[in-house]
Amino acid sequence: MKKEEQIRMLLHPEDYTDEQLDQMLDETNVPVPDANKQWEKFRSEKREVKSEKREVKRERPMLLKIAAMFIGVLMLSGIAYAAIHIVSRSVEGDLQTPTQEAQITNSPQQTTDEQPTDSTVMKPVVFEDAELGTILSEVATFYQYEVVYKSEASKHIRLYFTWDKKATIDDIIDTFNKFERIHITRDNKKLIVE
Repeated sequence: MKKEEQIRMLLHPEDYTDEQLDQMLDETNVPVPDANKQWEKFRSEKREVKSEKREVKRERPMLLKIAAMFIGVLMLSGIAYAAIHIVSRSVEGDLQTPTQEAQITNSPQQTTDEQPTDSTVMKPVVFEDAELGTILSEVATFYQYEVVYKSEASKHIRLYFTWDKKATIDDIIDTFNKFERIHITRDNKKLIVE
């Protein structure tokens, strides 16, 4: 029987009689492997793999030690490099600080609506559930203004407010006036809260 016909018989056995299927099975010779021989072959391959692993394990610790030493040297050199730069920058900063302070103390006090753009002074201030009186007292002090309240109740209005110190006093007044219960006007160096 040809292989093509055997494949057809396997795919569509309903098209063939039982005798034809039996005949096909009789003609097909499938060698049955000897279990003992296969088991011995497997064991011998397993022994070879184990011996190879032992050789690799002997080599691995030495490689790991070398890699660990190399990484340790790199880390120590990186730490030493960083320490040198930190110390050198702090020494440079100590040398420059007195001249900066002298320039600040010798400069006249500013009377304009703008303030210096020093990075420590210009960080935003966040007020969380703070009274308007507290917020405006800090803002007025920063811009050198006086706060006048026409109503005592307006001092106690509580707000969540982020104050950007880079903004002008007019920008801040506009921001406060966007709240429903607050109306602020500016007259010379006074902030009038209605």
